[in-house]
Amino acid sequence: MIKSFRHTLVGLMIGLIIGASATGIIWATSGSSSEVRIVARKLDDGRVEVALQTRLADPQGQLEGLDRPGWSERLTPQYRFLPGDAPTNRWLSSSSVTIHVDEPSHPSVAEIGPFEISGTPTVSRPFDRDTLFCVLTHGVQEDFFWFQLYSALLDAQRWNNIALRAEMHEHGADQADAIRRCVADGAAAIATTLADPDVLQPALDEANDAGVRVITFNSGSERATEVGSIAHVSLDEAAVGRTAAEQFQEREVSGDILCIIHEPSNTGLEQRCDALEGAYDAGSVIRVRISDTEDSLARITAQATETVGGAIALNANTAYLMAEALSAARPDIVLAAVSADFPTPLAMLHSGRLSFVLWSHALEQGYLTTTALLWGHGTPFPVQTGLFAEATQISILPTVVTSEAVQAMFDADSALRQTLPAWIDALERAIQEESAESGE
Repeated sequence: MIKSFRHTLVGLMIGLIIGASATGIIWATSGSSSEVRIVARKLDDGRVEVALQTRLADPQGQLEGLDRPGWSERLTPQYRFLPGDAPTNRWLSSSSVTIHVDEPSHPSVAEIGPFEISGTPTVSRPFDRDTLFCVLTHGVQEDFFWFQLYSALLDAQRWNNIALRAEMHEHGADQADAIRRCVADGAAAIATTLADPDVLQPALDEANDAGVRVITFNSGSERATEVGSIAHVSLDEAAVGRTAAEQFQEREVSGDILCIIHEPSNTGLEQRCDALEGAYDAGSVIRVRISDTEDSLARITAQATETVGGAIALNANTAYLMAEALSAARPDIVLAAVSADFPTPLAMLHSGRLSFVLWSHALEQGYLTTTALLWGHGTPFPVQTGLFAEATQISILPTVVTSEAVQAMFDADSALRQTLPAWIDALERAIQEESAESGE
């Protein structure tokens, strides 16, 4: 016996033609369907009687009392007889009948790979194209890293056909307000950077209390669990510092290293300098803070003392300032940058103004964050308990890029030349401009 039914009243406009039958699909309001057909018979007195049948879920038609396997008993409207003397070329209709459409007690089974799967984890928290998802970042538009990350967000929005609100705020208080707006507007899940976790914490607490799933990314991996995040997507900031130390030591740098910080409050940048300081043993690490200052160039130049052997900028914009400040004053200082910009930092590598670049994978952070956002919304498991007592860390290692790697892009059979010739053209122009600027 079927446990539950969805009752859908279907008004059947049956065109009555003697001897004819038809088959169609009646859609229930739930989106499920029932295959139907019209049956008719001619009576001894010349009238024609019509009825409706629905196809059974049991194709063998094992219910008792059925004269046609696979089809239900005939549903007969109250007004179902066509008189033998009915006028020709005139449509007549029966009265309506009610069709009972089975409500599935479990999700339909789908095949994927070697498996037959009934339902997926997201079934308990479904969404459609009107479900709101938010991605909120710190930063400024002039930083090309964020342009790339937002490009990935746009791709993800289109691929997944979701309502994605993306906002950038330079100051943590404004970012916290954006989180609260998303909660008020009924967001299903929020992804946010944690450059300033102390300022964002109250707003994220409110989001969690409201049942909004929280994902964090980019800066602040060590605070993700504390703010109630399910997962954190980021460049491995400690690996950035350790890798920078290794690269400086490979180049036999000795003396102090300048670690140039370009944002007023960003735990991720501090982590990079911390790890560099912990791994570099040929001198001290000096933090140069140039955020919110008009004399950034002078601040960097003032640190170019005889004890300094190297310097690393933590984004591309700072790398340009660093090179301008130090290349002339101390051309022997080994310069490096953390960047995902194209093409100028690569041109600076080619010319030798930068010794190495640690690629920060902006696009990958954008793509993975959106995937984590959808997963965070859909996962059926309670957050901050059991399996999610701590935020899942999704870490990306930096890639070391050298002048040799840049030169390899120009090879006739290089993948970049073959697939993105416009990028090669842009890189060649940047190298020409770099050469002119450096006087080569």
